[in-house]
Amino acid sequence: MAIRDVLKMGDPRLLAISEPVAAFGTPELEGLLADMRDTMQHLNGAGLAAPQIGVNARVVIFGVEANPRYPDAEPVPYTVLINPELTPLGEEIEEGWEGCLSVPGMRGLVPRYRRLRYTGLDAQG
Repeated sequence: MAIRDVLKMGDPRLLAISEPVAAFGTPELEGLLADMRDTMQHLNGAGLAAPQIGVNARVVIFGVEANPRYPDAEPVPYTVLINPELTPLGEEIEEGWEGCLSVPGMRGLVPRYRRLRYTGLDAQG
């Protein structure tokens, strides 16, 4: 499909609360997902949210195979989550170095729950 521009830190659109997706199986949603995957792969990203490409929708994709930005990362299957929900499974936190396509050239030590359940819908709902 298309490689989209990624918004950079400081863009106010990245601070907006995104809207839930209500229509599934549509050409628009399929096109968005294709653009997100093409953009993420082109930039060697491990994940991308729709707001990062200027689309105010609760859509996130992630996945890692061989990635030069994350050479030591274990493979993670390509995953689409629409209207995702995150639930911590305990209080234990661990820190890891992460990058973000909206903050190019930088990494940060980010605290995350050690165990987390995520749920969401696929492109067909």
